[in-house]
Amino acid sequence: MNRKLLYYFLIFILSSSSFSNNSEREYNEIIENLRCLVCQNQSLSESDSNLAKDLRSKVRSMLDEGKSDKEIYKFMADRYTDYVLYNPPIKNSTLILWYGPFIILVLSLIYIFFIFRRKNSERILLEENNFGEDNISGESKVYINKYIKVFFAIFIPIFALFMYISSSDFMKYKVSNFFASKEPVIDVTVIIHEEILPKITGNEVLFVYARRSNGMRVPLAIDIYDVALKKNSYNVKLDNTMNMIENQTLSSAEEVIIEARISKTKRAMVMPGDFIGISKPIKLEASNYLLLKINSIVTDE
Repeated sequence: MNRKLLYYFLIFILSSSSFSNNSEREYNEIIENLRCLVCQNQSLSESDSNLAKDLRSKVRSMLDEGKSDKEIYKFMADRYTDYVLYNPPIKNSTLILWYGPFIILVLSLIYIFFIFRRKNSERILLEENNFGEDNISGESKVYINKYIKVFFAIFIPIFALFMYISSSDFMKYKVSNFFASKEPVIDVTVIIHEEILPKITGNEVLFVYARRSNGMRVPLAIDIYDVALKKNSYNVKLDNTMNMIENQTLSSAEEVIIEARISKTKRAMVMPGDFIGISKPIKLEASNYLLLKINSIVTDE
């Protein structure tokens, strides 16, 4: 009898150890395949940010609850959009992402194949007909003309782009701020409350901005998005170059409040009927993350 009990006990210990190893392996695989939303292309396993720690803890608890990896990936994608997944699912919005590089590669190979085939045909034709120096000189001119065409095909778009940048104030702003310091940066995940989402028509705009927690209410950083029908979340990045007034930047404030507002009238002023979400004051660091829910309706100006 004692031998049987010992036998069952050993089986239990070994099976528990095997289950624990499998669970740990699944946990490590999942956090490797999930992206940290506040880091520069780091997975949850690599990041030391507070958000990554919270998400790792959430993955662990969901595994302990018996959730599968697919259920965990779906939970994360529903909450933080497909951006959190290193391998986004194949759907209409990601078809180009999945198949675009292969299409470009195939078209490039086809183009290269026909170029080499045509050049080989021209060379064979020249050898068979034993063209003289005049004809060879003519061929050289043809190739020179081709090089000229290629030069203009490259030069004209570059020149047009340069002219567009020079003549567009918006593009000048983008270019001038491209190399500027972006810190502090605030990554905001805006989520629309499930009771508000059915009221969205797709003709609204989303304003996301940071302002001082006290004093001037002018936005220190702002971005604007077109609102899509049935889309319940948006990833927004506010940085130090997105100010409206000179010297009124994120770096000039120690503490800010983030507001996200969906406007039906598409006006910058807050209007009755707008949907809004307001954060608590946050102290700014070089990198910041905030989850903000739009869960209120403006009733008066």
